Amino acid sequence: MRDGAFVSWPLDEYCALFHGRPAPDEPTRSRRIDSVEVHHTVATATMTLRHGADTFTDVFLLARVDGAWRIANKAYHKHG
Repeated sequence: MRDGAFVSWPLDEYCALFHGRPAPDEPTRSRRIDSVEVHHTVATATMTLRHGADTFTDVFLLARVDGAWRIANKAYHKHG
């Protein structure tokens, strides 16, 4: 949700947000894994990201594919 509206990016558009290198302010960011719940081949993980003055809660839906965990979807809440 952004400004009261649901936002969803196509995969290519989302991936274009990342440039293959850490952000310039990466050393000032912090992350904490809050919880992981596994149900055989699916799981959820919740983490807290502190990014400058902003704090986010990220919720990931994970799927185990060919023996490796993959992010199937992500939603977040920006605290403020």
